[in-house]
Amino acid sequence: MPFDTPASQARPPGTRPAGIGGMKFRRFAPDSILGWLVLIIVAGLAASQVLTALFHNMERNEAILQIEDLRAAERVATYATFLQHTSPVLRAGVAASMSGPSMTVSVADKSAVSDAAANDQRLNHLGRAVADRLRNSSWQEVRVGRSTPTSQQRQNGLLPVRVSIALRDGSWINIDFTAIDSLPVNYPLISLLVVSVLLVLVLSYYALRRVTKPLDSLTRAAEALGRSGRTEVLRETGASEVRRAARAFNEMQDRIRRLIEDRATMVAAISHDLRTPITRLKLRAEFIEDEAQRDKMLRDLDEMETMIKSTLALSREDANPESRAHFDLGDLLMDCVEGLDDVTLDIDPALSGGAAPIEAQPIALKRAVANLIENAIVYGKSAAVSLRREGKEYRIIIDDHGPGIPEAELDRVFRPFFRLEASRNRESGGAGLGLAIARSVVRAHGGDIVLQNRPEGGLRATVSLPH
Repeated sequence: MPFDTPASQARPPGTRPAGIGGMKFRRFAPDSILGWLVLIIVAGLAASQVLTALFHNMERNEAILQIEDLRAAERVATYATFLQHTSPVLRAGVAASMSGPSMTVSVADKSAVSDAAANDQRLNHLGRAVADRLRNSSWQEVRVGRSTPTSQQRQNGLLPVRVSIALRDGSWINIDFTAIDSLPVNYPLISLLVVSVLLVLVLSYYALRRVTKPLDSLTRAAEALGRSGRTEVLRETGASEVRRAARAFNEMQDRIRRLIEDRATMVAAISHDLRTPITRLKLRAEFIEDEAQRDKMLRDLDEMETMIKSTLALSREDANPESRAHFDLGDLLMDCVEGLDDVTLDIDPALSGGAAPIEAQPIALKRAVANLIENAIVYGKSAAVSLRREGKEYRIIIDDHGPGIPEAELDRVFRPFFRLEASRNRESGGAGLGLAIARSVVRAHGGDIVLQNRPEGGLRATVSLPH
């Protein structure tokens, strides 16, 4: 009976689960083009070298063993042929005189090998080689067998072999010798393989690094353009594909820069031109006799003027960026909270005394931080400011004790002219550009601003700045 797959485990057709093996592979797999190219080259080179060395070693061992067996067959046949032509009375003495450390020869009336090694291909090949080299038909049978090797012979890769040759007069010539059973590991060949792989790896890494280095520059430039809007002209170097990509990126960021400049110029021009008719409307509103209507019109005109000023500030921020300077971030925070009664400042002791250097636009960054502190005071009644360092970033944390912001609105409040309908409404002041300007300034420095509601109540604004 087939087992049914539970509905909770059903998968859409054509998909497969990410198993443990796949997770392990992704964990240890390279994460860059350079890493993948190096892995491919090293894996391919190592596999080809290992297979080549393996086949070469197998062929080499087979050839050496065959040559050694043929040499042994030549000696055995030579001894047997000589003893065949020796008088039976003298054979035993002559055989004893032939014996030596590498080969022992004896004559007996029976075979020292019980039977031929029918299932041993190597011994059968050795027996046929001996039979082919015997010069006449005075022999009847050739038997080849193995002897039990000693521990030293086994350690040295030697195999004791025994050959028995039956003569027609009924006597047997028994010859014992040691053959090579296995060859030692070819360490010079292994060393050569390792050196060749390392050499190719070094050369490949150098070449691949030259190819992929322009991609790193392209990545950094794209990150800088996406975070801060700053443009950096890329050098068009490397392979032809990389040069085309760098050229296209330079053209793209040049178009984006012109688009931003045109937008900022247009917004500034419109905002500037609107101030004149607003001033005329204020003067005309003074002649309205209905006091209530006059006050409402003047409030609307003041709100319009505030929005125009904020828009001009945002346009100036984009069109005329402030030059950067080196200063201490802790000193900037102390300037921001100076004279404010409802603000507390906590600087990490490791960052006090000028230990938080940063290169940034001091006036713009101070205005952004001061805006966040002012919002915390206005809407949260108080502000707690702290400075920490986490990894390669400074963290400016601003906490208040206000009502917070709905989770769905935490990111929308950074949109220009967006204002909440509750406590942070239009009547409390502002045109809805403060947070937009603050985040624009921070992102221009390669950082970001994140808002989150505190579990104990209130809002937390975290400013991240690279150092």
